[in-house]
Amino acid sequence: MRSGVPMRLVLCLGVLAGAAGAQPAPASLPVTVTLGVEGDGTATAAWRDALRVWHGDEALGLVLRDQHALTEEEAAWAALIQRRAPAWARMTDSLRLPFEGVVPPDTVHVVLGNVGGQDAFTFSDSTMGFDLQRLGALYGEATAAENGDRIDRFFAHEFTHLMHKAWRKARGLALASPLDRALWDCLVEGLGNYRSLSGRWVEPDGALTPHARDVLARLQPVFVARLAALEHASEAEAAGLMEGLSSGPFDQKWGALTVALWLAQEARGDDRRLRRWVEAGPRGVLTLARTYLPEDLRSGLPH
Repeated sequence: MRSGVPMRLVLCLGVLAGAAGAQPAPASLPVTVTLGVEGDGTATAAWRDALRVWHGDEALGLVLRDQHALTEEEAAWAALIQRRAPAWARMTDSLRLPFEGVVPPDTVHVVLGNVGGQDAFTFSDSTMGFDLQRLGALYGEATAAENGDRIDRFFAHEFTHLMHKAWRKARGLALASPLDRALWDCLVEGLGNYRSLSGRWVEPDGALTPHARDVLARLQPVFVARLAALEHASEAEAAGLMEGLSSGPFDQKWGALTVALWLAQEARGDDRRLRRWVEAGPRGVLTLARTYLPEDLRSGLPH
């Protein structure tokens, strides 16, 4: 990705522009950006609400001991996000393509804090958060050439989660077993991480890069082994088996990245091709896996 709009979105928009008789894209959604830090460094009520996704009341009190006024680096990240917000609003139409018929939030809200969060996360049906301190710690200066692209991918990732929240709510989806929850996480985080793929992973024509193919070959056996174990796992065993599904280094996310790379092969530059996998729900992940896994691994999947 080498422009202000993620490569996957550029491909998608190009397909739409050239598709004869194509349905018009959904309307763009407004995006608001709110700073969750007062001038003296106190976290606003909006940022404290965001942090409750990660911290209970007691832990939150401890986290907020580290409240501080924005540093220059954090302010630069906030300025970058503010500048990108109009482009993000324009991106929302193409980002919604996999979610046919799903009603999005009226407005997408972005809250910026600088303590206790993750680099990017969702915490309500319409709101995402960015922790400016984490962004600086993980990715360096906001002015670095690659970070404009990166923050666009983060927005795309989190907006995709908002759409998936709306899809699940509309269908009343219940997840009754550890395997069901793992498959749901593979689907949701897989589609989110699909939005996070840079040019290191996907070629301009939608094909996987050699690096992506090598990583996929390494992750696929882990994917099969973990899901096979989760099919019969107790609740106590499930947490350990799901470790690393969507957390840790990007190239080690055995669930999220594996599914993301399969979805990239499905889309091939047209995100409308992903609608069938959204509609298939969590169990569709097994069908997707059987499409792309080598024959010697398919037999190890849950039924």
